[in-house]
Parts: sequence; structure tokens; C-alpha cells
Amino acid sequence: MNTQNVKIAAPESSERWNEEDQCVSETLEPWERPGVKHPDAVRLMEKQFEYMDDLKDLFACYSTTEEGLEQALYEIFMRMTEQAAYWGADYKQLDKPKVDYEMVKYWVRAMRFAHEHFGKIGERAWEHARYRFAISLAIEYSYN
Repeated sequence: MNTQNVKIAAPESSERWNEEDQCVSETLEPWERPGVKHPDAVRLMEKQFEYMDDLKDLFACYSTTEEGLEQALYEIFMRMTEQAAYWGADYKQLDKPKVDYEMVKYWVRAMRFAHEHFGKIGERAWEHARYRFAISLAIEYSYN
């Protein structure tokens, strides 16, 4: 049998390498991923979701009151609002401030999380945070 024309190994496909690259980037924390502009803000935003997840468990076990839950959500959203307004907003625009997608995606995720896991209490807390965010942006924009 002539084995000179037999290929021993097939070349790696580009799809396989892409899958491996994705696995590496999935093991990184969100603030460690390439292209993150504000890693400290992203870390803080992620931490707020951990707090909300803990609140969800506490509320499900009846370990906190509705008032306590609402107050805790206000504080979480306040920290998220401060980070989004400080790190994510560009106040140099002519018509109104623009908020970077890196921060907005956490804002939208928080709104959905609050609605899904906390119902009316979460919606009230988020509406308050949204109002506070609009006011913060307007005040900062007025200085420019």
C-alpha cells in the first residue's frame, strides 16, 4: 500500500478558531473585555445586578418588606444613574446629551429586570430613576 499521498491531518477550519476565540472572551468579566471604555463603571453596573438578584431572592423568601425593597431598588438605580450620567453621557452635542451604548445597555437591562422580577414596585423605582436620570442629564447639559 502506498501511503505517500495520504494526508495525515486536515487543516483547521476558521469556524473552529472563531469558536475558541469566543470561549476565551466569554471567560472574561464584562469590564475586562476588549473595547470597554469605562471598566470601572461597567464593574459597578454589574455589581448592581448582583444586588438586584440578591433582592429578588430576599423578596421571594419574604425576608424584606415592600417598602424596604422599593428603597433598596431606589438606591441601586441611583448608583446606576450616577454612573451612566457621569461616564456614559456626551454633553458636547448641540441638541441634547447623548448616552454611550456601553451604559445604556445596563440601563435597559435594569428596566427589564425590575419589571420582570419586582412588578409594580420595580416599575415605580425604575420610573423614579428614569426621571432622575433625565434631570441629571439636563442639569449637566445646561453647564455646557
